Amino acid sequence: MFWFVLFTIVLIFGIVREHQYLFIYYTFWSFTLEIVYFGLLYSGKPTRWLYGIILAPSIVVCCGFWIVIAPAYSWDSPLANVVLTVVTHGLNMIAMLMQSTDRIQAKDVWKPVLFTSVYNLFLAVYVGSGGRSISGQLPYWYAQYDRPIGWVFAALSVIASAVVHVGMSTLLYKHTSTSHIV
Repeated sequence: MFWFVLFTIVLIFGIVREHQYLFIYYTFWSFTLEIVYFGLLYSGKPTRWLYGIILAPSIVVCCGFWIVIAPAYSWDSPLANVVLTVVTHGLNMIAMLMQSTDRIQAKDVWKPVLFTSVYNLFLAVYVGSGGRSISGQLPYWYAQYDRPIGWVFAALSVIASAVVHVGMSTLLYKHTSTSHIV
């Protein structure tokens, strides 16, 4: 219940702060699905189908943010959104990795790939039609779909989701076989 409550509070804070612009980010697409996941989990509903969609994106968001975006980000007011940043770009990944009841299978790689592809198509259409963040800037510095860099990052995010999904399905949930000597 803790993750559901914490994530819901953080999402509400983000919506109050950024309004509808919050949902132009991949982070908040996956974060919203994580809230749905924990809501279903705590209400006793089946969650495996959703876990297979959002585990890889939660890891890609965390790693992508801290490795690619954060170093290039202009931290004008570093403490203004530290809770929002840490919860949506790290704590959520930890919460998803802690879920030992759900499993993912490599054959379901299409789920996070489809999710990430749909997001990238949304972003290309949004940016291409003049959509910007609440500050009037591009949502991401690389979201320039009139240049190759936008499509390179779109492809990289889809590939990263696929690689992480397959890697996690084999790394965390590998089946151990036992031999029986008769």
